[in-house]
Amino acid sequence: MKTTCRYFRQFIKYTLVSLIFAGLNIPVAFAQQEDIYWTSKGQLIIRGQIDGEPIEIGSKELLVLLDYESGKVVMKQKISDLYTDNDMIREELNNVQEDYFRFEGKLGIDYINTTGHPPIDFQIEGTMYPRDKDVMGKGRLVHIVQGTANACLLSLTFQLDIDDVFQGLQLNGMDKKIYVTVVKSLLARENE
Repeated sequence: MKTTCRYFRQFIKYTLVSLIFAGLNIPVAFAQQEDIYWTSKGQLIIRGQIDGEPIEIGSKELLVLLDYESGKVVMKQKISDLYTDNDMIREELNNVQEDYFRFEGKLGIDYINTTGHPPIDFQIEGTMYPRDKDVMGKGRLVHIVQGTANACLLSLTFQLDIDDVFQGLQLNGMDKKIYVTVVKSLLARENE
């Protein structure tokens, strides 16, 4: 009975995850693999400057998928989930043409040990969509095992051109360079 419940629970979990990812245009096959660590509550911070003054745009709704087998990572952020205390930026974000931006790439790691590992620093490269822009960044992965649960803490940093993320954002005095940071997002999966 216990085994049947476990498989049924996994079936329900993978079905729900697949439906969520299918609705967000993320490959369902990616979501159904066994070595996928994920969260829909990743923290994203975008920093830049307007007329020399720092500005910040954030989200706590970043979707992150990490395949431990291949090192592939997919991140997707809905524009409507971004927040800022800057009224001018908030108004401009409402006028952005896209509904989301997405990153698909690979960690610069050949193999990730799923039974635990010391913190790993790496380079990451991939493509920002919908611009189809190749980008590179840096990251850190910390593996956490507590009882029967496995998790990893993922941090990433990219220096990008604002048009790589937001096409047509019209902010007078805004520097073209922005810093995009995924802040210690906890990605988890259940042990088998």
